Order: sequence, then C-alpha cells, then structure tokens
Amino acid sequence: MVTVQQAHTNERLSVSMPRQAPPRNFTDREMQTLRVVADTLIPAANGNPSGSGLAKFESLVTRAAAILDKHFATLTAILGELSAIPSEQMWDRLRELEAQDNETFYLLSTLLAGAYLYSDEMKAELQYPAPHRNPPGLFDAADELSTGILDPVIERGPIFVRVD
Repeated sequence: MVTVQQAHTNERLSVSMPRQAPPRNFTDREMQTLRVVADTLIPAANGNPSGSGLAKFESLVTRAAAILDKHFATLTAILGELSAIPSEQMWDRLRELEAQDNETFYLLSTLLAGAYLYSDEMKAELQYPAPHRNPPGLFDAADELSTGILDPVIERGPIFVRVD
C-alpha cells in the first residue's frame, strides 16, 4: 500500500496551462453562424443585448472555444451543419439538436452562454465582483505563519511542474 507521503516522493503532479487560443480561428461563415445561434438562444430583452450584441463577441467566443479546445472539431462540425439553416428556422433546428444530440447542443450552448456571461456588459449588469486580492496585514500574516501552518508544505517540497 502506497501512502500519500510516498506518492508525493515517487511522482510529481503537474498542471497544464489553459490554452489561450483555439486550434484555429473560426472562419467568417462559422462566426456568422455563431452569431445567429447566439441571437436565437439569447434574444435581446429588457435592455440586455442579444447573444451576439456584445461589444467583444468574437474575442469572447474565441476565448471560450480555446477553453473547450478538445471539442473544437465537434463545434466546427455542428457550425457547418447549422450554417445552412435560415435564421428564422434556427430555433426549431436547435430544439431538434437538443433532442437528438444533447451533448453537442450542450457544448454549443455552453460556449455561447459562457461568452455572454463573461462579457463586460453582463458582469456589470449582474454586478459580478471582479477578482481582487485581499492580502493580510503584516501582523496577521506573521501571526498565521508562526502557527506552523506551512510546515507540512515546506517538508513535502514542490509538487508543481509547469507543462507547456
């Protein structure tokens, strides 16, 4: 039986950095299809912009696609299929997609909803707090460190290995 301490000495854990860009840029046709799908799923309402009505729509969708990069081929394949659907028929086609291939619909809707909610406009509308540092005061930090809270971490040694 391998103990946790032995596991730490026998192997190093690593965390890869998230991608900053998808495998390739979306084509103009794919981006236009993303706009139609976004506006179908998120219509403008109550003073809020539609799904593609965001100031930085293209960069937000591209960043979201980078995060979902292992599913990029699935995304581009469904965008190819949906590009032939007229915008007035898109709602019905998306309902069919959800019923027939829920995983692909989930991927597409997550991409667009994530980009929408992460936009500056929606963060401001939702009054979402931006991440901020809240460092302890000098005496608070010294008091906490004097308790020995970091001793097990220092004894264990580093376990992070940067993987690019």
